[in-house]
Amino acid sequence: MDVDGAMGIHLPQDIITEIFSRLPVRSIFQFKCLSKFWMTFISEPYFVMKHFNHARRNQNSQKNCLVNQNLSFQYCSSLTTYLSSVQLVDDVQQELDWPSSDKPRSCKIYCCYNGLALLGINEYKYLGDIKLLLWNPSTRESIILPQTGFSVALDFTCGLGYDSTSDDYKILKVGHQSCSELLSLKSGSWREIGKHPSGIYPVRSSTMDSLAFLHGAFHWLGLSLEYVVSLDISKEVYTEIPLPDGMFMVSDVGHIQHGVSVLGGMLCVHSTQSHPWNYNFKFWVLKDYGVKEPWNQLFNIRSTYLYAIVPEYMFSDGVVLLRCRHLGHGCVFQTSKELSGLWLRSAPEDMNDGFVYTESLISPKLLA
Repeated sequence: MDVDGAMGIHLPQDIITEIFSRLPVRSIFQFKCLSKFWMTFISEPYFVMKHFNHARRNQNSQKNCLVNQNLSFQYCSSLTTYLSSVQLVDDVQQELDWPSSDKPRSCKIYCCYNGLALLGINEYKYLGDIKLLLWNPSTRESIILPQTGFSVALDFTCGLGYDSTSDDYKILKVGHQSCSELLSLKSGSWREIGKHPSGIYPVRSSTMDSLAFLHGAFHWLGLSLEYVVSLDISKEVYTEIPLPDGMFMVSDVGHIQHGVSVLGGMLCVHSTQSHPWNYNFKFWVLKDYGVKEPWNQLFNIRSTYLYAIVPEYMFSDGVVLLRCRHLGHGCVFQTSKELSGLWLRSAPEDMNDGFVYTESLISPKLLA
């Protein structure tokens, strides 16, 4: 590839690649529109992954996408903010184009992996079949995924992961039927992966998050709340990760919500417990994956006004960004270190969901 001729300067191609791989997606896209050469150069798989590997190590490339749904179910919209500074994030909001021709009436965010968000959208006012959509909020590219055997909107939860053995992105849908389904983006088709062991279904009424992907496997809480279930994405083998005895055994609790997530490269389990006069949030991490009983409780938060707390992101100093429901303000973001101020004070009042993503050039259209 004639990099010198395209740029009018004389630099080795590896240096050009190194420089461009550290630029924000928005800056790179300005070059992509200049010529066919730049479009080809920037779209090369090697460059795309080199750029992503730089981005995921750079806190300035981490963003928070916020989704607000009008309470009258008239539309959904989204905006994005940088995570480089929690204190300054109010001032750098940017509205995003919605990744479908018409703004949906409702949206479910399942997960985000490698800069790709897996969404479930419903374009009608009333409950109907959910369309699964894979969206890159950095490039605005998206694809509608094929329909599956699970047709009812609330029957399942989903996860997105990457199978390094086959160089393929895969989506797992776990429902309350006897089988789960797996979609390979390369093949473009779903298939059943056989009956799973008894009791491995997600906790339907209280699981707050989607499937968490780490070390080549999807993870979620089993019905018994005694272990985390994992499914290896390439071997398609189920295993169990034991939880400490009594982790979720609390008396006099009105309601409990649980979830599994991945923060800072670690598997995390969290719960929000409703007591008569307050809410209690607990957060554990698995620092040594594969080691028996290495769970550590990082922090415990009691609040009279915050509930449905979900961890979103772990900063380099270990502080965790939390997405919460606030009794007086709806959906808000706060940190585990400072609970006195509401983060993102200028966010829309009807904001009700969000996810953290890394800027990425990975195209969902090229994966399928």
